[in-house]
Amino acid sequence: MSKFVLYEDIHPTNYDTRSTKDVFGNPLEPLPSLIVLHETVYGVGSALATFKTKHTDLLKQASYHVLIAEDGRIIKILDPLKRAFGAGNSSFRGNSVQTNLRLPPSVNNFALHISLETPLDGEDNDPTHSGYSSKQYDSLSLILTDWMKKYHIPYYQITTHKIVDRSGERIDPRSFNWRALQDRLGALGMLCP
Repeated sequence: MSKFVLYEDIHPTNYDTRSTKDVFGNPLEPLPSLIVLHETVYGVGSALATFKTKHTDLLKQASYHVLIAEDGRIIKILDPLKRAFGAGNSSFRGNSVQTNLRLPPSVNNFALHISLETPLDGEDNDPTHSGYSSKQYDSLSLILTDWMKKYHIPYYQITTHKIVDRSGERIDPRSFNWRALQDRLGALGMLCP
C-alpha cells in the first residue's frame, strides 16, 4: 500500500473554490467530471515549492490535487472539491468554462488534476523519457479508482494535459504507458461501463 502524505502549505493564490456560475452568469455544476493527468518535469520538491509560492500573476498560478512521487508516495495537495489551476487555456471534447474575464476558458472548474513525478532523465524538453515507475502506476490506479467511484467519472473522462491544452505547448505526461494503467484499472473493475 502506498504512503499517503497531506501537503498543507499550498498558497491560496494557487487554487480557488469551484465556481457555480461562469462569467456570463450561466449555472455550472461544481462537482468534478474529468481527470487530467500531468507530470512534474522536475522533482516533487520543485513542484511543492511552486505551490507554496504566492503568485499574483494569474498566468503563473499552478496546482494539482495530487502528486505521485517516483517511489509511489501519494501527496494530497488540494481537496478535490477545490479548483486546482492545472490546465490554463484548455478544453476537453469542446467543453471549457470561463470563470475569469482576464483568463481564457479552461477545464479547471470541472477537472481533477493528478501529476506524476518525472524521472531524472526527463528533466528537459525532450518528447520522451524512461517512463514512470510501477509504484506510480499502482498509486495512480488507486487514486483514479477512488475518484471515479466518488464522483461517478467514467474511464473515458480520463485524459492528459497534452490533449486538453489549446496552446499546443504542453506535452505531458510524456512516455505515459496507457496499457499499464488500463491493466490496473481493469483489475480493479473500473474499465467496465
